[in-house]
Amino acid sequence: MEKFLKILDKAIEIGASDIHLLEGRSPVYRLQKDLITKEELEVLTKYDLERLMEHLVNDSLELVEIFEATKRLDISYEYKGKRFRINSSMSMDTPTFSIRVIKNERINLEKHNLTDIIKVIGQFNSGLILITGKVNSGKTTTLNALVQTINRKENKKIVMLEEPVEYTHESVRSIIIQKEVGKAGDIPSYYDGVINLLREDSDIAIIGEIRDRSTMDAVLDLAESGTLVIGTLHTRSCGETLDRILGFYEPSEQKSIKYILSSVIKTIISQKLVKDKNDELLMIPEIMVTNKTLAALIRQETFSISEIQDAINLRNAQGTISFERSFVQAYKNGQITIDKIREAVEDDQYDYILKLIGGDI
Repeated sequence: MEKFLKILDKAIEIGASDIHLLEGRSPVYRLQKDLITKEELEVLTKYDLERLMEHLVNDSLELVEIFEATKRLDISYEYKGKRFRINSSMSMDTPTFSIRVIKNERINLEKHNLTDIIKVIGQFNSGLILITGKVNSGKTTTLNALVQTINRKENKKIVMLEEPVEYTHESVRSIIIQKEVGKAGDIPSYYDGVINLLREDSDIAIIGEIRDRSTMDAVLDLAESGTLVIGTLHTRSCGETLDRILGFYEPSEQKSIKYILSSVIKTIISQKLVKDKNDELLMIPEIMVTNKTLAALIRQETFSISEIQDAINLRNAQGTISFERSFVQAYKNGQITIDKIREAVEDDQYDYILKLIGGDI
């Protein structure tokens, strides 16, 4: 598949984070959130994309059946010591591909603005930690930076459930077991993987995505058993994350779930990726560390996202910081300009950030 390998070579050469392949276009690469078409590479035809699909399934009857049944496929691919996460779907009866480039290397905590986050998470040996954010907000980088840090410093058993496996880890001081989720993987679903973790004597469980109530139930059981469980959700703030979890349950069940959440959730980290002063990507976090005040707000009969966000803004727990204060911190550290902040936030957030900075700039 010479044409496909040239496409991957170009991604490696230019440092792209993603590759998009579709009929009638040359390959499109994402660089620092911008889409760039490499017109020196050949325009892709329907025939090219169908041959690529054949290459990727590699005569696997199981993968073919999955794609025919769901019209989508998520797999990993290795080339030149690098890993790629490949999603394929259909458009006008032709396969299209979105490919994430995984830089399987030691993650620089300072460069990715992860030092404080890793420090906050490092306080906990049990309970539930949630890493949240919309697609392409750096959740995978944060999870794997955490695993790398623990692996170098601590003697733990870490089990990771992923769809598909992206970074690969070699055990150093810790034992690391990585399991791919999916019909063609090691376990059929996240739920099955979490249920089995109750019998695996793991110290830390990494759950690639919590998608439904059954998985959430199993995650809460595992967290209550004494395991440190770290999972992800596609939510945009700490308050919205709690609201999403409660939304898995019927109103009659929510009172008991609130009490469980208030005791097992140790911290929620919500992430945004924005452009810094050099037009490179900078991760801006919102961090909620649960204390008595926040636990009481979670248990209230009427749950309020705004009250959760107000408590985060007050920073009434060590390590807690709102998105607005994180932007201010990045501004004062010289990482981001006021113009870049303006591009990244809504009007009301921007006004509040200006107020926190001190008014006129």
